[in-house]
Amino acid sequence: MNDYYDNEEFVKTNFTNEKISRSDFDSCTFKNCDFTDMHIVGSEFLECEFIDCNFSNTRLRETSFKTCHFYATKLLGVKFYEIDPFLLQMNFTDCQLDYSSFYQLKMQNFQFVNCSVKEVDFTDADLQFSYFDDCDLLGSIFEASDLRNVNFKTARNFSIDLESNKVEKAIFSKDNVANLLEKYKIKIVT
Repeated sequence: MNDYYDNEEFVKTNFTNEKISRSDFDSCTFKNCDFTDMHIVGSEFLECEFIDCNFSNTRLRETSFKTCHFYATKLLGVKFYEIDPFLLQMNFTDCQLDYSSFYQLKMQNFQFVNCSVKEVDFTDADLQFSYFDDCDLLGSIFEASDLRNVNFKTARNFSIDLESNKVEKAIFSKDNVANLLEKYKIKIVT
């Protein structure tokens, strides 16, 4: 594939093991599409929606996502750090992002709503003003991450070291603030 697509809808398309190179998708919708083990290289997705898709182990080398939204989509083991970070903006609702990596990405104002974000690597990522609404962050790594103004109010199972991350003005609830003290092995009783 090496084309330009504008305002198109892809339904139940199987891209498994294919390669998309230097293609542009503008305002396209992908429903029930399978991108498993696919290689997407040097392509651009602008204002696209992905609904009930599968991106498991998809390679996204030098590909850009500008104002894209993923709904009920599997994005397991995706190395987001390989994408083109210019004007990057993605939001996730009801998605599985387990075992993925956002290493060193600038991803300000991202929204993760009702997502499974287990074992995800956010090392050295800039997440300022992002929002984790009702997300399970079990085993996710926050190391040297910029978490200023991030909303973790309804997030759960996270472990954040206050000394190795920037956390000024981050929002936590009284129910999940104990996760910030985990490394000290203290007991909190109510």
